[in-house]
Amino acid sequence: MAQLLLLVDLIGVLLIEIFLLADIKITQDAPPTVMPGSETKVTVTVEKGDLSGFAKLQIDLPEGFTCTAIETKGASFTFSDQKAKFIWMSLPTQPTFKVSYNLVASATVSGQMPINGRFSYILDNERRTYDLATSTVTVMGDPAVAAAAAPAAEPITQPMDASNDVVTAAGAAPVPAEEPVAMPSTPGQGPGGVTVERKVTLVSASELLVEVTIRKGDIRGFGKLQENLPAGFTAMEKGSAQAIFTTQDRIAKFVWLNLPADQELKVAYKLRANGQPDGDYTVSGEFGYLLNDETQRVAVGSSTFTIGDMAFSALQQDQARMNATDAQDPGLNLPAKEGKTETAQETPPPSGAGSRPTATGTTVSKGIPAPEKGIAYKVQITAAHREVGRAYFADRHRFNEPFSIERHEGWIKYTTGTYSQYREARDKRVALVAAGHDLPGPFVTAYNNGERITVQEALMLSSQTWVQ
Repeated sequence: MAQLLLLVDLIGVLLIEIFLLADIKITQDAPPTVMPGSETKVTVTVEKGDLSGFAKLQIDLPEGFTCTAIETKGASFTFSDQKAKFIWMSLPTQPTFKVSYNLVASATVSGQMPINGRFSYILDNERRTYDLATSTVTVMGDPAVAAAAAPAAEPITQPMDASNDVVTAAGAAPVPAEEPVAMPSTPGQGPGGVTVERKVTLVSASELLVEVTIRKGDIRGFGKLQENLPAGFTAMEKGSAQAIFTTQDRIAKFVWLNLPADQELKVAYKLRANGQPDGDYTVSGEFGYLLNDETQRVAVGSSTFTIGDMAFSALQQDQARMNATDAQDPGLNLPAKEGKTETAQETPPPSGAGSRPTATGTTVSKGIPAPEKGIAYKVQITAAHREVGRAYFADRHRFNEPFSIERHEGWIKYTTGTYSQYREARDKRVALVAAGHDLPGPFVTAYNNGERITVQEALMLSSQTWVQ
């Protein structure tokens, strides 16, 4: 009789477990086959019903695979030791939602690879686990061919949190001399009027100053800024705005257990390349915070920068020439020849562009002759304190191409051409040098909606790459 009662109790417990798990269903659409060195989007569908509070989705990847987050639905994300983790302080309110990640297969991996996973959550103050069905991915193709075609750079993962899961069942938050060239990121925006912007300033051939401005408005409580560093770089805190600063495994964190009252926070750190080869690198990140007891995240736009002696020297020259007192034509400092009328533009400025008469009666434009939109590149050929026309450049420099005049920081600057691509402007500069015009420039200048900005800013805003 006792054995029968024990059996009934066990059946009852199993039925309760089945009932409690009935509302949980998780499916993963991992591809059946992939090529070595390829990337594939994987979507995980979570059907959770009315479940709320803390939860963790963990995906176990085999050796030879890495991943980065695409859509997290408010979760923090980490990838370490072949484990991808999505962690929610509070699950989304929807009964069904989807998260996704980018699955990257190494160029040298091959064969059948299992992908396992589990979903952990809290119910009635007890930790429970739902095991995902195993997905088998077959890597097909010649790894040698894929390895030869694969990029040499290590793929950059973008983890949100590389620390251990220090989260309680109650859902508490984890306790976690030369002129520089600045490269700002595109500001990220999030719920509650939060914006985050990064500026990377090259201060030497191998060191950069990274400054992040968080305009947080009235949000309070927990906050975390996480910066994902390139491989081989280290970070040192330069300004924390009362945050706790830590760095580990290519991740730099600024953690606030209670955000300061200031509406704008500024943090800074020095990024140092430790013997890394010259070339382009990228830093990315995001700011996480609580709004109405829900986790929110703001992605900070990726900032790509170039390190190395040649790159730093070239960037310094571009920056110095933006203020261009050295790239001036000595001949333009001489008085104009008596009786000679010089036209400052090949054609009159358009109506309404803003013009004024010169001492010789010639009409010239005050600056850029017509409104411009978006990013544009030009080639500055000289700068001076005097206005001249085509006759001067034809006589002195054998330069007969159209040009424009603008006034910038007390100088009269002469530019030629307008290009949407930096490479095109660079090619024009090279052609002018090769033609032997003996111009005091030429060098590339950049504009955003008609306003002069640095070439580095323009490259960032237009997602283009600097070329030598």
